[in-house]
Amino acid sequence: MLRLKAFNIAYNKFMKKFAIALVCLYAFTILFGGYKCIQALTHPIKYEEIIVAESEAYNLSPTLIASIINTESHYKADAISNKNALGLMQIKYDTVLFLIEYYNLDEAVKEEDLFNPKTNIYYGCMYFNYLLNKFKNINTTLAAYNAGETRVRTWLKNNNYSDDGVKLNNIPYKETNNYIIKVNNNIKYYKKIYK
Repeated sequence: MLRLKAFNIAYNKFMKKFAIALVCLYAFTILFGGYKCIQALTHPIKYEEIIVAESEAYNLSPTLIASIINTESHYKADAISNKNALGLMQIKYDTVLFLIEYYNLDEAVKEEDLFNPKTNIYYGCMYFNYLLNKFKNINTTLAAYNAGETRVRTWLKNNNYSDDGVKLNNIPYKETNNYIIKVNNNIKYYKKIYK
């Protein structure tokens, strides 16, 4: 019993010191411009010209595309998901082949080409535009980009998830719900950069 009490006292002292250290770090960050350094780490800005060109080609907001890239890969061009989604916008090779066939494009793309930022953002924007034309709502489109078109169509038909068949009021996948929240939070930051 005494050991437990001594442990609790030591733990409480440690937590107070830890809290004070965090407050000091936060104050230092604000006072000495470290906040910008932290933002640069959490919200990288890369491939601006490609993002602007490709998003505008598909009538999308560069802010949205920058936010998706940050959420999907944190700007790592060589990122590979556990579901074999590739590159900056985490697009699957099968999806690219579908887009080429759907739009009747005369393009030859190899899987490794999706690690090229320009190629990846080009097909990522094309795919997002394809989904947006189907779903008409940004958050529903984000859900489809994350969870898949077929799954979102099923959710939209279910009154537990959608009242109107257009917007999702409730998303049964926590990962997809968190994804939409992250993208929308990133949009707030990237709006400062992409006007």
